[in-house]
Amino acid sequence: MITVAYSLVTYQVAGLAPDACDHCVSGIKAELIRLPGVVGVDVTPSAAKVSVLTDGPVEAEAIRAALEAAGCPGVEG
Repeated sequence: MITVAYSLVTYQVAGLAPDACDHCVSGIKAELIRLPGVVGVDVTPSAAKVSVLTDGPVEAEAIRAALEAAGCPGVEG
């Protein structure tokens, strides 16, 4: 039997505008899903939150770097 443990972490992102367009949201998802271990991403601009689902350890610094690369500085969480 194979068991996979998933983890969901939500980050508050100061640089995420509440009126972010679909193109920007897609860019954020694209940057994050490239990280090893990330299996899902949900972006909620109205709450300035990004939720990341992982199937293994992913360093918070890697998440921050990916969000900054997507143009969203100011990650908390």
